[in-house]
Amino acid sequence: MEAKQFLLLFLLLPISVTIKAQHTISGTVSDAKTGETLPSTNILIEGTYKGTITNTDGNYSLSIPDSLLPATVIVRYLGYQSVRRKITSQSKKQQDFTLKPAITNMQEIVVTDEDPGIRIMREVIKRKKQWRRKLNTYEADAYTRQKISNDTSIVSITESVSEVFWDKEQGHREVLKSKRQTANIEAADNFAGVSYLPNFYDDNIKISGFKLVGVTHPDALNYYNFELIDQTSLDNQTVFEIKVTPKRKLQPLFKGMVYVIDKEYALAEVDLTPNDVVSFPFPVKSFNLAYEQQFNNFGKDFWLPVDVRIGGKIKISMVGLDFPLIQFNQLSRITNYKVNTSLPDSLYKKEDLFSVDSTTVSSDSLIYKQVDTVPLSAEEEEAYVTVDSTATLEEAFKPTGFLAQFMEEDENSNTGPFSFLGEVPGNISPDARYNRVDELFAGLKYNIKLTDRLRLDAKGGYSTGYKKWSYGGGLNLNWLQKEKVSAFVGAHYNAETTPRNKSRIYSPFYSSIPNLMGYKGYFDYFRSEGFRIFSSLKLPKDNLSITAGFNSKKHHSLITTTAYDITGRSDNYRANPPINEGRIQSIDITAGYNLDNAYNFGTTAQNFILFQIEHASDSFGSDFNFSRYNTQMGWSFPTFYQRRFMPNTLDINIQAGTYSGNLPTQKLGAIDVALSNTSPFGVMRASRGRPFEGKQYLALNIEHNFRTIPFEALGLRPLVERNIGLIAFGGVARTWPEWNSLKSPLAGFQPQGTEGTYWEAGASINGLFGVFRVDFAARLDEPAFLVNIGVARIF
Repeated sequence: MEAKQFLLLFLLLPISVTIKAQHTISGTVSDAKTGETLPSTNILIEGTYKGTITNTDGNYSLSIPDSLLPATVIVRYLGYQSVRRKITSQSKKQQDFTLKPAITNMQEIVVTDEDPGIRIMREVIKRKKQWRRKLNTYEADAYTRQKISNDTSIVSITESVSEVFWDKEQGHREVLKSKRQTANIEAADNFAGVSYLPNFYDDNIKISGFKLVGVTHPDALNYYNFELIDQTSLDNQTVFEIKVTPKRKLQPLFKGMVYVIDKEYALAEVDLTPNDVVSFPFPVKSFNLAYEQQFNNFGKDFWLPVDVRIGGKIKISMVGLDFPLIQFNQLSRITNYKVNTSLPDSLYKKEDLFSVDSTTVSSDSLIYKQVDTVPLSAEEEEAYVTVDSTATLEEAFKPTGFLAQFMEEDENSNTGPFSFLGEVPGNISPDARYNRVDELFAGLKYNIKLTDRLRLDAKGGYSTGYKKWSYGGGLNLNWLQKEKVSAFVGAHYNAETTPRNKSRIYSPFYSSIPNLMGYKGYFDYFRSEGFRIFSSLKLPKDNLSITAGFNSKKHHSLITTTAYDITGRSDNYRANPPINEGRIQSIDITAGYNLDNAYNFGTTAQNFILFQIEHASDSFGSDFNFSRYNTQMGWSFPTFYQRRFMPNTLDINIQAGTYSGNLPTQKLGAIDVALSNTSPFGVMRASRGRPFEGKQYLALNIEHNFRTIPFEALGLRPLVERNIGLIAFGGVARTWPEWNSLKSPLAGFQPQGTEGTYWEAGASINGLFGVFRVDFAARLDEPAFLVNIGVARIF
């Protein structure tokens, strides 16, 4: 994944704004006693929903429509006396304000068994229900600025001016009006606009995939401790300073401070950070966030956000790959609210939350005229001058470590051991394996994208064991490409060694290491020579696909050619069994949902459905007459702690197959077991050596991923911080016929079946060193216990 794509994954939430003939004032807001500037000061025009805030240097810019002049500007900051100033068309454009610290008259607090903070927040929730019931829609103007920095300097700045719309039933929409960015960011990559503003008055707050209970949620008192720790003032009103801490340590919640205006019982400001539950798995080492937001009722009935300020630091690191610290800041200012108005129907005809007003965005006129923006800080002004088009995000966050060289590879360029072929178009890669039939197979693969729709591939190699070349090639043509449908045709010819035991999990290359270590051999092999032509139809939006093909392939038996392994043992491999030789000419149909997600070695959730039918007949010129039917489903269901980015999940994998006719041995169904000491999800973990085979078969694998929850509950923070989790699993399988009951071996060999119903159960420690899991599996239908190592379940 490119560094830029990785960064954009973690960009959080921004907002919107508009423009008319107006008089603009600007200046600085500072402390009258110390002279220090006051960032994020709330500045508003009395009697309106219009205002702004100061930047980090205490500077502001406020546009006052001519129709509102003369206007009274109110400058307010928590803990200071507010200042009012009348502005006319003759007023100077430079308007500086100095604020005096407020003298707080402490209210008497009645001591009870319940903390006063709880009583205050109970009243805040009650009042919110009353006024929120009357709030149906609003639209507003907004300005957003996102800044990304590394350890040394600002890397990029993106800005947007947009309009925000909210409907109680239909949610948020945003229309981008104008944008600007530093020279190293393409306009198309400017995502400073937001389609959802984090409003901390909402019941639920969505933060980077987590769904957190808001501090004013109707059930907030069940999730949070509220403690009154101090008082301050705003506009001569007492403001309660209330400390927020999570009451439930396993739920994603906030901690920090909320400031509540007395008598109004309304939020004036929040300063919150998510708790430790809001974290991300490997390779994200740390993800720290901080949120600040102010509210105002503008003298009306509704308390609406006037800004949101987000700060965060991301650290991404793994063995062999370390990224510089990613720091981001976002400032969003919302103004000029229109409440309970009719919103355009066109906004909600599409599901897209975000759209662009092409009549204004192309010229960047709004931002370049400095209309309705928050001034840049001195550091940001300098960045616009110094950051040029060559200072890419990829360069600024270039990783270090021995894996860094593999981060970016063009699909039509040669890298690694074949870098000397860099001038050759297309991609060349090695193809190698070791087993008891091929002995050492060494070859090359080549593919090239000739056009946007035509891809060509070829491969070849030599088996030192039975001393034959394998070769093949073909082409894929995407002849129809539309938003809702795409269609492909293709043809391939191959002459090669083929595993008889088809596995969706293990590849012949993957089994090479166990073969070299002296395991008796997981796969059986035969020689296949012939062609396949096919046609596919895909519905990308629905993740549905169907493929139909015709196969004509000649199958030959192969014998064991080597007994060598690096342990020095001899005659350690079992014999490679014969197959039913002959030509198979068949038609097949494969249909399913989300099939691209069906093969991931168990590292992420699998949500797919697969159906396969193959029919061979002598009427096609086939030496065999059979039909076989296979189906498989993998699905992940969220269970507990669904407010987390990654809730607990129950994963289910089901596979089944049956047949009719005379099924050759190379078409038997297979249920995977542990390969040497590895056992990904979808295999029977308490059995090892050879897969279970049958003309008919049925298997079910389940596992429940508790993630770090058990260790969090036990207070084992070192394990939690290393993202160590717990998984419970089980499986059941059955194959037919029961091979041991047959009077004679099938086609000269005896497959391995379950011989009745196979049962297993076990547990896994997940996330060791970020990439491994250890499985402890027990067979229940007969004594057996295995310990295996697999790839960690990450998502």
